[in-house]
Amino acid sequence: MYKKQPENHNVSNRNREDHERPIIPLPKETLEDRDVIAVAQAEIQRRVDDAYEEFVRSGGLERLPGIGKPLEVPTGDILSSILRQANVQPPWLVLLKEIRANMEAAMELMKKSPGDPEIDALLADTNKQIAELNHQAPSLTLHRKKVTRANLREQYECWYSP
Repeated sequence: MYKKQPENHNVSNRNREDHERPIIPLPKETLEDRDVIAVAQAEIQRRVDDAYEEFVRSGGLERLPGIGKPLEVPTGDILSSILRQANVQPPWLVLLKEIRANMEAAMELMKKSPGDPEIDALLADTNKQIAELNHQAPSLTLHRKKVTRANLREQYECWYSP
C-alpha cells in the first residue's frame, strides 16, 4: 500500500517565505563608519604631504624636466592630445590598420588563386572589422563600405592610396 510521507510544514513554509519576501537594501550611510573613513583619508593626506615635503627638501623641484620653460598647452581635442602624448592609438585607428592588412592579404590571394575559399573568409573577417570601425569611428567621413571580391581593389585604392 501507499503510505503518505509526513510533511515538514516548517521547512516548506520557510523556503516559500524566503522567496516571497522582498530584499530591501540598506542605505549606504547605514553600512559606512564615517569616523573610520575620515581617519583613513586624513592618514592618506598626511602621507602625501610628507612625501611632497621630502621631495622638495631633497631638491626634486630643481631637477624637474623643462624647468624654466613655458608650458605647452595642447589645442584641439584634449583626449587626442593625451593619447598622443601617451603614445596610444585610438581603437578605430588600430582597426583601420587591421582592415588594410586583411585587404592586402585578400588581394594577394586573389592574384595567386582566385578561387581560394580563404579569400571569402578574409573578406568576411574584414567586413566584421568594418562594421566595428563604423561603430567606433568618431566621424562619418571615417566610415567604410563593406568589401566584396568585385569591389575589393577599388575600395582599397579609395581608402589607402595617397
